Amino acid sequence: MSLITWVLLASACLAGAASPGPSIALLSKTVMDGGRRAGVVFGLAHGLGIFFYAFLVAFGLSLSLSFIPFLIKFLNVAGLVFLLWLAYVTLSSSFAPSDAEQQKFQISNTLFGNFGSGFLIVFLNPKIALFFLAIFTQFLGDVSSFQEKAIMVSTATIIDTCWYIFLTFIIALPKFRKFLQLRARGFEFVLGCFFIILCLLLGHKILVGIFI
Repeated sequence: MSLITWVLLASACLAGAASPGPSIALLSKTVMDGGRRAGVVFGLAHGLGIFFYAFLVAFGLSLSLSFIPFLIKFLNVAGLVFLLWLAYVTLSSSFAPSDAEQQKFQISNTLFGNFGSGFLIVFLNPKIALFFLAIFTQFLGDVSSFQEKAIMVSTATIIDTCWYIFLTFIIALPKFRKFLQLRARGFEFVLGCFFIILCLLLGHKILVGIFI
């Protein structure tokens, strides 16, 4: 793989990682509740989820093309349930009457919970599989070597992980985090509404796919 080809691949992966979506919203909530360490764990788990899809596409492209339609149907439904749960947690937190009761509605303050949130927000998003199918097919050929495939998977994983860890340190800056915490209820309400809108859009696509 030439340097120019790698730069193009890395640029596409960075653009995908940096695009606004539920992952960044959930990362902000995680850092606001658990701090920098929680965000770093979230970023590592998010990178692991990216590795899963990148590896699946790079090393099993033909299998992925035949299997992914069935995988997408399952993940669409599972992702809808996960987003509904996130919407419930964040909206419940925004309307909690006191800090003591609000603790019940936090997504998780444990490292295991942060890891699970970071991985699931990727794993239950089938658009990521389609993204890698669209990108990797531009760089993979029938004669692509194991080394080239490994470079592609590693590039996607490292860029995504580094991006979310970088965002963690930005969000965890004392002034920025304090700004979010002072407006926690409003932020969580907007975040909950955002997840509900995603649920409606995803639900609409699922119904269209079933009945049309």
